[in-house]
Amino acid sequence: MAKLLTLRSLEEGRAETELANQRRLRQACLDALHAHETREHVALHALHHALAIGDRSEAISAEMALAYSPLKRGILQRQLAPLERSVESAAAAWQHSRARRLQIETVLETEDARWRREAQIREQKTLDAWFLSSRPVRRTINADENSHRESRNGTRHDGIVRATSIEE
Repeated sequence: MAKLLTLRSLEEGRAETELANQRRLRQACLDALHAHETREHVALHALHHALAIGDRSEAISAEMALAYSPLKRGILQRQLAPLERSVESAAAAWQHSRARRLQIETVLETEDARWRREAQIREQKTLDAWFLSSRPVRRTINADENSHRESRNGTRHDGIVRATSIEE
């Protein structure tokens, strides 16, 4: 079982690494998309500024950048869609491997608790046996000693206790 737990832990580690890789790839694509949107805003601002000051070459350059913008955004979004799916599948694989490892851990913990409980029972039985074997043997009281004790304690031989008073 311990080997199986080790195997499940390794499996979970690999799945977690794959998930981290997929997330890193997706984040790179998201960063590229965000950078593209920032460039688009800068180009729009540059276009307005060039038109305001009358710089025709700068305005044409900014307009070309804005015209290329939807094409580049579409490319990045098409790249992002499969990355999203791969992150989702990697996350599902990692959760599945984690659940399998936790199941094995639960079985091992249950088995360990059962083994400890059985060991405690065996130890208690051993202690009980030792205690019972080491007790001193009581000697049996014979009938003469019983009758002598009963007469001293104020009991009759028929087993009835008699009250004694000072006036008797």
